Amino acid sequence: MIEILKANILTIQDLGRYGYQKLGVPVSGVMDDYSARLANFLVGNDENRALLEFVLQGPTIKFHASSVFAVAGDVDVYLNGVKISPWKSYWAKRGDILEVGTLKSGVYGYIAFAGGIDVLKILGSASTYVRANLGNPLKAGDKLKLGYAILTGKEGKELPEDFIPKYLNENGIRVVLGPQLEHFTEEGIDTFLSSIYEVTRNSDRMGYRLEGPKIEHSKLGADIITDAIPLGAVQVPANGKPIIMLADRQTTGGYAKIAVVAKVDVPRVAQTRIGGKLKFKAVDVEDAQKLLRKREMLLQNLKRYLKGELRGYKLKALGEEFLVFVK
Repeated sequence: MIEILKANILTIQDLGRYGYQKLGVPVSGVMDDYSARLANFLVGNDENRALLEFVLQGPTIKFHASSVFAVAGDVDVYLNGVKISPWKSYWAKRGDILEVGTLKSGVYGYIAFAGGIDVLKILGSASTYVRANLGNPLKAGDKLKLGYAILTGKEGKELPEDFIPKYLNENGIRVVLGPQLEHFTEEGIDTFLSSIYEVTRNSDRMGYRLEGPKIEHSKLGADIITDAIPLGAVQVPANGKPIIMLADRQTTGGYAKIAVVAKVDVPRVAQTRIGGKLKFKAVDVEDAQKLLRKREMLLQNLKRYLKGELRGYKLKALGEEFLVFVK
């Protein structure tokens, strides 16, 4: 068991609540699936084990039993007052205190525990969706039970530096144009792709509202017959300012969508802070799928590497260094 001694915005999440959008239930889940999955891999979990997601400021946690944990994020971490590294797994004993500081970059950080967090699943998921009271934000004094796990051999796993994500506040974001391009003029589409947009304060887990040049609608206007909202959908209401729909997005919506963010770039959007800049680049569906397959292959290789099934070797070629995984 662990006890939350101090918390800012802290929730339990997994990869989401799938299969219920037809009933109006959002997927929810982690905002940055790349970082969260890596955190779980570091402690020997499968990718969908429940873990902690914090926003900007990390929590302070007391361990009431031995555990192996890992912190994902650009943040200072202390165990019993001694500085330790993020992106590495550590053994904590009963009575140990974990302090996670303020993120130096990015918005969301993660803490995974071997065995995951043992919490009641609602509609097949442990994800917190505050708007519908599916779970609640954690507060000081809350105690959480951890799932059973054999801890031997799970500490000391470290993510190779080459694969630690860099959380930038100026990001080029790849998008697939559509599905309602007929609701925008050619000038409007060009404005969307050629302009820089800024993340505003009116942004949250549901969606990021952007400020920048107005995107011009065609004679069809901003409204459509309500249809599905995929992850990363870029809606443009009548004011011409785009909104990127994220983890807690509604299941349907009536604003025309000019594009959908390639899934591999959704974490980069989510980790962009208020005031951060986004520039969009159009790619086709096949390219977006290739990018996703490449990322998924990398994640599975990293999982096997951290389990000791693969070895990593650095090679130099054409003046660059590469990390190669081999059995």
